[in-house]
Amino acid sequence: MKQRAEGKLTPDDIISGSQVAAILGRNPYQTPNDILKRAIDIMQGNEPPPPTHESIHWGNTFETDILNEACVRLGLGNPKTTFNKAFFHSTAPLAVSLDGMIQGNGQTLMTDPDKGIFLVNADELVLDGDIIVESKLTGQDLEAELPDYRGRLQLQAQMLCTGAKIGVVAVLYRGVNLRLYVFKEDPEIQQRILDAAIDFDRRIKKYKENEEIEWYPIETTKDASNIYDEDSGEIIDLTDMEDKVQTIMQIKDDIKSLQDELEHHQATIMAKMGDAKYANAGRYQVTWGTLNYKAVPEKIVPAKPARTIRMNGLRIKAHG
Repeated sequence: MKQRAEGKLTPDDIISGSQVAAILGRNPYQTPNDILKRAIDIMQGNEPPPPTHESIHWGNTFETDILNEACVRLGLGNPKTTFNKAFFHSTAPLAVSLDGMIQGNGQTLMTDPDKGIFLVNADELVLDGDIIVESKLTGQDLEAELPDYRGRLQLQAQMLCTGAKIGVVAVLYRGVNLRLYVFKEDPEIQQRILDAAIDFDRRIKKYKENEEIEWYPIETTKDASNIYDEDSGEIIDLTDMEDKVQTIMQIKDDIKSLQDELEHHQATIMAKMGDAKYANAGRYQVTWGTLNYKAVPEKIVPAKPARTIRMNGLRIKAHG
């Protein structure tokens, strides 16, 4: 039987390697408060269901294949891919799980685009000792630089907890392009990870002691809606925020004005183009294309339970 990815092995009340990018504010899909709220929800007995979208399914399905191919390209054979345990930092509240680990053989590695190997923070590396290999799969196009949230920071946390000095993020893009991003340990980034783990642990302990939640600074409306997901119905005084409310109203007016202006200019150009697809306007080429929609059979929408969510925006009107 083909080996599958291991389930979650790290505790829920300390930072794990996969959460590091979010805690450091480097994940566009999660905020530090998402991680904190999840931990508190679990402590309250409200564990969210595990995510089940397609990319996770296929990432787990091909994980071992990606790891094996990555290590073959590095000239190291096949890695260990089953651990059945988490790896903990010796002093800080930080834990990681691993996709793969392999022993180096003393060879010197340099960037080799023909093999899809790219050294990120070193010109060359001697492959000695334990080497972490993290598998990623994405439907996105090849990236000029590996984002922090696609294993880059996670790998530094894994090296912290295992003592490894070298790690590899193996990313399979669109099922056809494998890129190996090779890193050495980065003490500056690792210190930031340790500081963030200690701070997260402090917030968790504060909740455990007196059920007080010290949220991270709220930066987005979605973040605010997730934290304060129900309203109490009360009215509070925000006189000190009057200038910010006025700014919001002005921005909304400006957006509407610009949207109307955009609509007018586009309609004017479309009227001039008629049925032409392209137009040359001095330094610019303008395209007025078409979209083709395939026929879609009638669908019955599955039932959903009633629920209430907090809105991601504010309704504002002037008094009087």
